[in-house]
Amino acid sequence: MKKDNATGKVFFTQLKGKQRFLRLLGNKEKDNGLRAGLVTLKPKEFIGEHKTDRKEEAIIILKGSAVVYCGKNKKIRVSQNAFIYIPPETMHNVENTGSDILQYVYVTANI
Repeated sequence: MKKDNATGKVFFTQLKGKQRFLRLLGNKEKDNGLRAGLVTLKPKEFIGEHKTDRKEEAIIILKGSAVVYCGKNKKIRVSQNAFIYIPPETMHNVENTGSDILQYVYVTANI
């Protein structure tokens, strides 16, 4: 992958690989700015409950099926080609509920 947007240049990244997490955009040392990543989860694996604080998050399911847990009691069942919006300050988790690999892209942005 080429350097991220710190240079202000246009770049692209192929969405390949079998690693669990691939950062697509953003700098882990900085807390501000747009961030994106590709996540790959095995069956029954989950990303872990977290919140993005003062950031909005969009999740786009590329492969597989999942349950997205939001807040205290909300569960959203999703599959390939789904888009999920997570508001700021919302606890959430993503679990692979299928029998195949789950792959999704997340994008976060400051509000």
